[in-house]
Amino acid sequence: MDKDLINDYRAVVLPVLQNVLIKKNFEGRGLSDALELEKDFNELLRLAEKALDSQWIPIKTRELTEEEKEEYPDCTFMYDCRLPDDGEEVLVTTWAGDVALDTFCRDDGCYFETYCDDGDVIAWMPKPETYKKEGEEE
Repeated sequence: MDKDLINDYRAVVLPVLQNVLIKKNFEGRGLSDALELEKDFNELLRLAEKALDSQWIPIKTRELTEEEKEEYPDCTFMYDCRLPDDGEEVLVTTWAGDVALDTFCRDDGCYFETYCDDGDVIAWMPKPETYKKEGEEE
């Protein structure tokens, strides 16, 4: 499952749930069941998105178009995949089998700060949250 599929589910299922809420509200009964169903659905979507964020995202590239070659003369390729936000710390894995913490930059093109050579990084994933003991405050 990917984020596009989750968004498709959200686009299809949420209107159905809203119709159920409206109908139940007009009938004057079962509104709490419908609200609970919507809450459960939203929680499932949140968990699915969180699970996606704990998987490796393969780096895919493509050749530049003629227009892009003119606009980005120093670039040899374009990324063709989901990328981290500018300045975001992420885990990366390389062809050499390394796994490291790196920062994604979008200033003069897109690149990973430490592994900036073309093709070094083969996949990335969001940095997991720091472990906290149960009941420990941030």
